[in-house]
Amino acid sequence: MRVSVVGIAWYKREDYETLKRLFTDGENLPTTYDDWLNRAESLLNQLRRNGQAFRKVYIDPNKFPGWCAARGLDIDAKARTRFSAENAGMLPQHG
Repeated sequence: MRVSVVGIAWYKREDYETLKRLFTDGENLPTTYDDWLNRAESLLNQLRRNGQAFRKVYIDPNKFPGWCAARGLDIDAKARTRFSAENAGMLPQHG
């Protein structure tokens, strides 16, 4: 039996401000890392309660733009979702 794993885009505190500036939709993210972390932890708690497996997928501000460019993606929520899914093992890792 295959277990589906949800990939959750995850940020390091030291990268948060850089990522917000990098993302084309960065203004939609919570203002501070702590605000984002509180929301993200709430999501993880909900997934746990629902019995859903998940994996935190860290987004590196130095590598993510190249990953997006190679796939013709904007650096936005859609790309973060796809990156997280691919790196959690949910989608094939090709174009």
